[in-house]
Amino acid sequence: MIRHLRPFVRIIFFGVLMTSLSIVVPLVRIFSGSKIAFSIHRQGMLLMHKILGIRLNVIGELPNKPALIMCNHPSYFDIFFNIGKHPAVMVVGHQFKKWPFVGWLGIALNTIWVNRNNSGARKKARKDISQTIEKGLCVFICPEGRTAGSHYIQEVKPALFHDACEKRIPIVFYSFWYHSSEFPYFHDLKSGFLIHLFHHLWRALQNEFVVVDMKVSAPRNIESAKKGMNDFYRFNRWHLRNSKDLKNIVNTNIAL
Repeated sequence: MIRHLRPFVRIIFFGVLMTSLSIVVPLVRIFSGSKIAFSIHRQGMLLMHKILGIRLNVIGELPNKPALIMCNHPSYFDIFFNIGKHPAVMVVGHQFKKWPFVGWLGIALNTIWVNRNNSGARKKARKDISQTIEKGLCVFICPEGRTAGSHYIQEVKPALFHDACEKRIPIVFYSFWYHSSEFPYFHDLKSGFLIHLFHHLWRALQNEFVVVDMKVSAPRNIESAKKGMNDFYRFNRWHLRNSKDLKNIVNTNIAL
């Protein structure tokens, strides 16, 4: 009984909190500025952890200066871990910009929207990322581009690593490891996404806790795009070495 009641209660409170943040954060942004808006969003995410039963174990120090934060992307729960005290702008698929509430919240937080199927849009997003960091903010991005449905690390493209090298932008790696295989999630974002996502959340949130280890690297400046990609693969491979789907960790041409 409790197992089936738990996701119902959590999804209701999740909806209430997301709706509240989607209204309050844009209003605060207008009347009090972005710094307070980011702070309210951070507090909202920490409250979201309690609502969803997230037990996050942060291993390392969260960045306190502008940096490009690159993380693996096994689950949509990953978006709740942008909780550093230094404000971080997220890079999100353009599909979500038109969503009510979610889109409003993203716009208020200076979200960088990117159409990954459009080369011109990708180039603009790269420019926006560099300019955002130059303004003193962090940028939170998943270089894989989409979830994998497991801890499998998909191939990443060199463009962002090249920009970070050329412009001497510090990079910080986050690696998420979900202790249960029920939380990683994949969908191609085509028809049926919302219903499929709801069914996934319903099953996942029946668990008492969402236990996640988040390994955080020290900031680093990379010498080349290839070296940066190599570091990203190696960092995730080491942190995820005990995950059940370790056998699926990417085997690339870059030496690990």
